[in-house]
Amino acid sequence: MIFCINPECQHRQNSEKSEFCQACGTSLVIENRYRLLKSLRPLDDRLPTELFEVDDRGTRKVMKILKSDRSDAIDRFEREAGILQWMNHPGIPRSDLDGYFSVSIPNRSRVLHCLVMEKIEGLNLEKWVKLHGKISQKQALVWMRQLLEILDAIHREGFFHRDIKPSNIMCKPDGQLVLIDFGAVRELTDTYLAKLKRTDNLKTDIDRVTSVISGGYTPQEQIDGKALPQSDFFALGRTFVYLLTGTHPTDLPINSATGQLKWRHLATQISPLLADFIDELMAQLPRNRPQNAMEMLSDLHPHRLRLRQIRYQFKQLCFFLQSREFKFLATSLLALIVVVSIVNRLSFPEKAEYYYQRGLAAQQENRLDLARKSYEKALKYQPDDYKSYNNLGLVCQKIKDFKCAENYYSKSLKIEQNSGTFYNLGQIYEQMEEFDRARIQYQQAIELGGETIDYSLSALARLSILQGDLNRAIELSEQGLQQTQKPKVRSALYRNLGWVYWMQADYAKAEDNLKEALQWQEDRTEAYCLLALVRESQGRTIEALQQWQLCRDGDAKNRVEILSWQTMARQRLLKAKKIP
Repeated sequence: MIFCINPECQHRQNSEKSEFCQACGTSLVIENRYRLLKSLRPLDDRLPTELFEVDDRGTRKVMKILKSDRSDAIDRFEREAGILQWMNHPGIPRSDLDGYFSVSIPNRSRVLHCLVMEKIEGLNLEKWVKLHGKISQKQALVWMRQLLEILDAIHREGFFHRDIKPSNIMCKPDGQLVLIDFGAVRELTDTYLAKLKRTDNLKTDIDRVTSVISGGYTPQEQIDGKALPQSDFFALGRTFVYLLTGTHPTDLPINSATGQLKWRHLATQISPLLADFIDELMAQLPRNRPQNAMEMLSDLHPHRLRLRQIRYQFKQLCFFLQSREFKFLATSLLALIVVVSIVNRLSFPEKAEYYYQRGLAAQQENRLDLARKSYEKALKYQPDDYKSYNNLGLVCQKIKDFKCAENYYSKSLKIEQNSGTFYNLGQIYEQMEEFDRARIQYQQAIELGGETIDYSLSALARLSILQGDLNRAIELSEQGLQQTQKPKVRSALYRNLGWVYWMQADYAKAEDNLKEALQWQEDRTEAYCLLALVRESQGRTIEALQQWQLCRDGDAKNRVEILSWQTMARQRLLKAKKIP
């Protein structure tokens, strides 16, 4: 049997040999390729969407159909389609660029919006636990890392899921977890953040932000319409409570004094350290939860987990040694530590250099946790080493802990003023959107000279463009081209000039400079985006679409202008697909 797509049809099941519905006459072959094989959940007129397994010319896929014609529902549906088409991650269902379309039903005024996506084989984690029972610590760590990597990919693209729970996580036969149902996904735009920060007309603003609530898994701020990426971490913690206890969070007691869930007595198979980690995810206030998924992945690194376990055992040992029976032994141990410390001080400079070199090697291998620990040890032996402070700032910058990076860069500059550290601090302020402070740091780096003068000229020119000072941007970019032969920096400087000339409607100069930027660095995403805008401004639509595709597929580098242009790219390409 195959199904009719018309939700108002009175008899939707038809023979698989039929081309048109026997009840209402609607075509049973959608977009000349899809046939609806079976409904994946009960058909209910009260639900805004339907979900079908479909045949796509011999391949099984899933089609989600939006029945509602409300503008906010259509916006959410398009947002879901966009992220599935945009993301390329094994933990997120794939959808082709032509997988989103609308279908008109004869004698029906409204259209149906459809999204076709990859069919994920396997069980969702709610069913998995009912079949296999609660999970072990080893399994919890494997799944936690997988889900954090998925969330890190989503959050880095400027989105957050808002509906994480066991039934929305699939476990494939090969063990890979896949996060599904992106219908509640939200983009973390400046407009959205502004709504959450406003204090006037608060009730009106909250009403405009759609709340998504899954009992037991949704934090209070999301229920209030003020969800943040950290809301996903709360839901993730509650999900692991279910996986580790086999009990739904709403069936567990609450500590009336702290508001924390009382669940540990049902998860005795895990260590107190892992339980502490999950409780931290479920903190009542978002600011008390981890701030990003990368930070948590670092905490779950096997070496760091072993270190935490050693520290925990050491604390237990100390408590034991401080008991009355072992008071004398504890005093003797302390005296021994003091003696060893005095002896070790004689070789502090050599130890500082050893740990600094170990930190450099770990940093080059992207083992950031080990690098950070090594630099911190180097500073214990040589507290006035500005290089270790600077490199600690780089490590914090890499994991996007900007306050930490600012702190270490500032400490480095108090010891010795260095153009590279001024440039690094400028990068941090720029990522914190404190542009005036960033300009000051870049200017300091330029005045000091050194190896980063060309980088600082390029960065200062870019900020001048963002703040509308186009003549200053041209002056700085041309000065930078006289200073450097580094391919990436020259590419960025030519990008600046192309950007300015496009804004000044000098399209010939803009195109020449953007082509030059790509000659020096062929994977410069923003050059493709700007070329698309130049050619679009000239009416060269086909050529613009080619550049829009390269813009969409490039690395955004978390730059606000590139993210904006890539959003335009997706819109342009989707619109082009809909034009017959």
